[in-house]
Amino acid sequence: MYRLVLMSSILIGILGISANSQPLEEDGKAFNPYSETALAITGPVILSTKRMVFETGAFLELNLVEQAASGSWGVSGDVPAAQVFRVKGDAGSLRRGNTACGAGTVTYIAAWEEELSGSNYLGIAMFTGTEIPTGAIEEGTCATFYYSIDLAR
Repeated sequence: MYRLVLMSSILIGILGISANSQPLEEDGKAFNPYSETALAITGPVILSTKRMVFETGAFLELNLVEQAASGSWGVSGDVPAAQVFRVKGDAGSLRRGNTACGAGTVTYIAAWEEELSGSNYLGIAMFTGTEIPTGAIEEGTCATFYYSIDLAR
């Protein structure tokens, strides 16, 4: 166990991945929608490493696949790591009858923290398919949402 913690710390230092790259914690935290897609489809959400709860009361169960998955995350693809979760369940109808992934079923969610216009935001990308995602914009991406982050953790 000590080796795993030590190796993780070394890799985080080498790759320059900050703790802020992993915005979701075990305890749930509320996030307000920032992007137009989040405003139109999900509304406010409560997120933890176990569950994503929508304002309708619907939820998705999350199972952590990778704590700091290397890849091209964020609007520009410049965010080096994201948390990746396998999704269990289907949230069904959300705001205005929209669904989280259009006609598809959400199979993975990635979460990262990103600076946009001088402020930090939570980015969430949703995916369909069986392959573990490695970037926010790739085959299987069905939605990307941004939420406001309270910087005082």
